[in-house]
This record gives sequence, C-alpha cells and structure tokens, in this order.
Amino acid sequence: MGNQRTNFGAKVSLTPGSYNIDKIVLTTHDGKEYNIENITVKLTLTESLYSPNILAQIGIKDTANFFESTPLIGQEKIKIVVSTKPNSNGKTKAKKINLDFIVTEYPLYASAVAEHTNVYNIACVSDHAYYSRLSKISRSFTNTTDQEIKKIITEDLGFADFEVNGTVTSRMKGIIRWQTPLEAVEWLRKKTYDETFSPFFLYHSLDNKIRLSSLHNLMTAKEYHTYTDTREFSFEPYSEEDYDQRVSRILDVASNLKLGKVYQGANGGWASENNYLDYSYKTYTKYDYNYDKDFNQSLTLNQKTPLSTQFDVNGEKLNLMPKSHLEHTSVNNLSYGEEDSNYNKLKEETKGKTRAIEEALESVSHDIKLFGDFDLNPGTVVNLKFPKAVDPAIMKELLANMANKPTSARDLWDKHLSGRHLITSVTHMFEDGEYFSEVRVKKDSFGIEV
Repeated sequence: MGNQRTNFGAKVSLTPGSYNIDKIVLTTHDGKEYNIENITVKLTLTESLYSPNILAQIGIKDTANFFESTPLIGQEKIKIVVSTKPNSNGKTKAKKINLDFIVTEYPLYASAVAEHTNVYNIACVSDHAYYSRLSKISRSFTNTTDQEIKKIITEDLGFADFEVNGTVTSRMKGIIRWQTPLEAVEWLRKKTYDETFSPFFLYHSLDNKIRLSSLHNLMTAKEYHTYTDTREFSFEPYSEEDYDQRVSRILDVASNLKLGKVYQGANGGWASENNYLDYSYKTYTKYDYNYDKDFNQSLTLNQKTPLSTQFDVNGEKLNLMPKSHLEHTSVNNLSYGEEDSNYNKLKEETKGKTRAIEEALESVSHDIKLFGDFDLNPGTVVNLKFPKAVDPAIMKELLANMANKPTSARDLWDKHLSGRHLITSVTHMFEDGEYFSEVRVKKDSFGIEV
C-alpha cells in the first residue's frame, strides 16, 4: 500500500479520496516495532452509532515470511496514522487520524505455494474495548446516567476524551452487578434520555472521541453536506470544478429501504401498552402510547410523519393498537426512599416514548458509497438527493421548462427518497490507492405529506 499513496509528494489533493498512509506500526508482545505499511494491501476502519469502539481490518500480503519470523502470536498492538491533503482551492482542509488498536484475531489466512506468498487479515479493536472484555466491575451509584457512563469510560477504561451532547434528565440510584465495563455502559445507555425523552447513543469516532449524544441533538444539527445520486461527470479531470463535483456524488446505492411498518409496530414504534405495578403503594397504572398523539414531528429530520392514520387493519389504525407491543414493569418507588429513582422508575417515566423515538429511525435506510472523507462519521446529518425515475425524453422537457420556471429545479428530485438523513455507520476503505466510504444512513420521517 505504501507505493500506492495517492497524495505522495503532493502539497494538495487532486481528487477526493486521495490519502497518505503515514504509518501502520505493529508492536509485538515483546515490544519490537515493525512498520507493515508496505505489506498492507487493504485497510478498513468501521465506526457505528451503536458501538463505542472502532473496528479495524488489515489485509496483508506477505512474501518475506513475516508471520513466522516476527512471530505473530495474537498479542500485538497496532498504530494507524492516515492523512489527507487540502484541495487546491482550500475548501477541503488537511486531516489526519491517529488511532491505536489491539489485535483480537487473524480471521483469514491463505497460502499460495506457487507464488511463495501468504495472505491474511488482522482484526483489531480499540484499546478500551479489548480491556473491557477482560475486566468486570460492580458497585453502587447515585448519579445521572451520563455521569455514571462517563465515570466508566474515563476511569474504569482510562479513555480520556469523552463528550456529552444533549441534556440528560435521567437520574437514578442502583447497583452495577458484575459486568464488563462496556456491558454496564450499554445497560445505562438504554435508560438515558433528555427532556424530550429522546434516547442517547454512545459511539467512537475517527477523531478518537467517544460521544454520548441524544438523538434529538443529532437530528436537529446542521447538515454536513449534500450528496447527489448521478453517475456523469461534466468537468475536466483534476480541475477544481471536477473535485467539487466528485465530493458531492453518490457513487453507488444499494438500499434496504425498510418501510417495514409491521416490524416497527411490533417493536412499539406506533403504539404500545405500558403497564406498571408499584409494590410500594400497591397501585397499578397503564399508559397507552399513541404515535399520532405523543410523537413530536418538529424534532424529526424532515418534520413530516412516516405513518398514515388512514390505513387500518381489521378496522384498527396502527397508532391505536397498543397491544401490538406490551410492556409489564414492576416498580418499587420506595426502594431507595422518596427521593431517588431506581432502574424501572426511569422506564415508567418514558411511557414508551423513548423506545418509539428510536424505532422511528428505522423508517428508511440507504447504503451509499461516497468518496472517502474522515468527517463522514456516525451521528452526522447529510442531505441526499435522488433523481426522479423519469424517461430521459420527459426529463429533457423538464429541463427545458426550467428556463421559464427557475424554481422548478425541485421537480427533478424524488422528494420521497431525498431529504435529511442521519449517518448510523461508516466503513472507511483504503485499497489500491483509493479511499471510499461505505455509509449507512437512516431517517425517521418523510419529505412528502402522508
């Protein structure tokens, strides 16, 4: 990979997706360091909104018996440093990632005897995730859930750069039973919400920060960029105009649109019956969640509902079928006295709203391929524009009409598929001198009126 660096020796980047592998240093169990950049043929880095850990996969082509002579025994550490250069007009800035990993396994190994070559993959996880698998914690706590999560991440796992985005209102008293630190973090995250009952996500980004962000905070953020689904390039290669055009192109789409209303309904997305039995006061309460009544559309990505209240099944509307998802929760309001909430008390306060908000994010999903960008991270909002499925002759007529109706440009785009989307996962792929980002995006609302 070292001789394939597309920025090597250049002060600026001529195409998006250009990069430099500054180093990939493997440290053996006994502290010896080897720069394996020149035998690396493929590098992938995967980050997800649902994971506080970055995964790395390194593809190795070994013609020097490196595996045996080192030797590799599964107790190696790896440092990866990759950089990009600014483009010629300065719109795209220079960027660098510097990440540390520990090897978890060598999941693929193949030997080509005739070529005297070994090919194998190295699977790695971030240091804190590796350590978490080998440790357990147990203790009592009284705190807001974000502060307890921060304590686990920064103190138990020793990860310093932790950030909270959004105002956490969930506070409780409880006991962390013997769990790995990241299992305890996930247990707490599920009970974390803000003043709108929006759920929080915990994720690790390429800038080497772990963030705890509310979905509401992410949804209402400014768009990072607009990407258009088209295949033609109309400017001279390596020109500034060509660079800008390529930055904004969707190179490929392979979407699982989802639109699975029945699955979302079964998971409590549209209606749910939430039952609470309080042992302390010997009371029983019930709350029927109704998406049409309880969901705040102004907090969504596109501020329009994905659910029709005209559709019915056996005469019943989806948002008026609370038994599509049943929850029974035992509550002991005096477990810690009058002042402190316990685990199940927080669940009672949400009345099914937090679960429904998260489930709405499964309304639409796209898998898209873009030119590589370190700032394409989980939790980022992007605007996608998909063209109408229109015969070229009709499209030509629409374009001709634009001369008289400049605002009719919006008629060229499919308003249903297009709109604001939230990035939930990204796989950054470096191979054959090219860097692409495979991005999964989701949205919780439509761009059309239902």
